[in-house]
Amino acid sequence: MNASRSGKGRRIVLWRHGQTAWNLERRFQGSTDIELTETGVGQARRAARLLASLKPDAIVASDLRRAAATAAELSAVSGLPVARDAALRETYAGAWQGLTHEEIIERYGEQYAAWKRGEPVRRGGGELETEVADRAAPVVLEHADKLPENGTLVVVSHGGTIRTTIGRLLGLEAHHWEGLGGLSNCCWSVLGEGARGWRLLEHNAGTLPEPVLGDDD
Repeated sequence: MNASRSGKGRRIVLWRHGQTAWNLERRFQGSTDIELTETGVGQARRAARLLASLKPDAIVASDLRRAAATAAELSAVSGLPVARDAALRETYAGAWQGLTHEEIIERYGEQYAAWKRGEPVRRGGGELETEVADRAAPVVLEHADKLPENGTLVVVSHGGTIRTTIGRLLGLEAHHWEGLGGLSNCCWSVLGEGARGWRLLEHNAGTLPEPVLGDDD
């Protein structure tokens, strides 16, 4: 069966939001609604010009301000509307939210170590990574299903949510999601549809290597 008959050829671009002050402070954001810095807005404008060249067909974004503002830059250059969905928010991490990386390790060292080992952990009493994938992945697939042949969907979200969504769409066991690594601010990953389902075509693309500053490290 050829690509046009089978509906193959679609792409999903999962784009992380631009820089925030809490990213710079290595402060865990989670579902806290933090704005972009001026640098973050500039990152979004630069990346939007690159992503617009892919001629996307649709944009869907987390409703948190840092993601919505990032998506707005692509909307401005592509002319596409942005659908917002709270299911694409970053992982809710309870007591960890607002703490720096060092404070988390000092106060919740065992919990942090267990998470890094790939164990199912409710960081700060919040969501499991599998629960994040449970809410986010279906939204991504719902929008992808509306794409035309060889169409492109841009999903504007958060590092942890993007990683868990990629892991789920690739069919990886949750224990292995950590192997995907994090996304730098305003970088993206690309999934393409192949004969066996979704495959990872690019990961953390969009710039020369930069440090990953966020909740997902």
